[in-house]
Amino acid sequence: MLMQLPEEKKDLVVGLFKENQLNNSALWCYFTGIMPGKTYVDNLEAPSKAICVLDMSWTYISDDADFEWIEQTLQEIIKTAWIQVVWNVEKRPVTPLQDNEKRVVIPRFQYTQRRRGAILEKPGDVELAPFSAELYEKLPWKDFHDGTYGGFEGFSKKTFGFYSLENGEICSECTAAFIANGYTEINIITDKSKRRRGFAFAACVRTFEEIEKRGLKPIWACDKENVESMKLAEKLGFINPYEYDFIFFPQMND
Repeated sequence: MLMQLPEEKKDLVVGLFKENQLNNSALWCYFTGIMPGKTYVDNLEAPSKAICVLDMSWTYISDDADFEWIEQTLQEIIKTAWIQVVWNVEKRPVTPLQDNEKRVVIPRFQYTQRRRGAILEKPGDVELAPFSAELYEKLPWKDFHDGTYGGFEGFSKKTFGFYSLENGEICSECTAAFIANGYTEINIITDKSKRRRGFAFAACVRTFEEIEKRGLKPIWACDKENVESMKLAEKLGFINPYEYDFIFFPQMND
């Protein structure tokens, strides 16, 4: 039986998750109330195991939860929701619910370490602009942000970053999102026709300057098959990526 922890008791499970959780800043956005979600536990009064499911589907498992409880709880959760479990393959080599024919394992990389003098190359002469309501309306991917943030107001409250432009058109966007616990996760979008021309790199360099001013640490995470993203991360000075998985489970009862 699923036991959902009341939101007002969420602090009871914070100590069950360590700061080195993968995609750490998104989890802390949930803990601090920036992002909605649900928590399932083994005991409502004194939980020792927890699974946090963010409304955007990312799902986190507390460090000391045993495998049997994890499988039982995930099996119940996916009856009514689709989820992506953030799975530490180094700590837990065996993945859950392997008999679920619809599950999809997505190998990932996460970068948090950067070398000294991280960015060795200067960006080209690219026009840059901070996020604004006017430019937001011109975004080729505006519908994506509208669906995620509900419009510019929500977007501007939860993110910051810069656009690269050419002749007034937005070519690329670097977004610092999931800002919590001293970290922020980086998201890059580049118009397909503008790729490999330095627009993403330039937007990243400027955004990273702002990240440093704010005293934050950037997280760069991407699918392992996204070679271009990994190359850009390393160009920005990231080193020693950590391998993990997203495990996607569709909702069983559509």
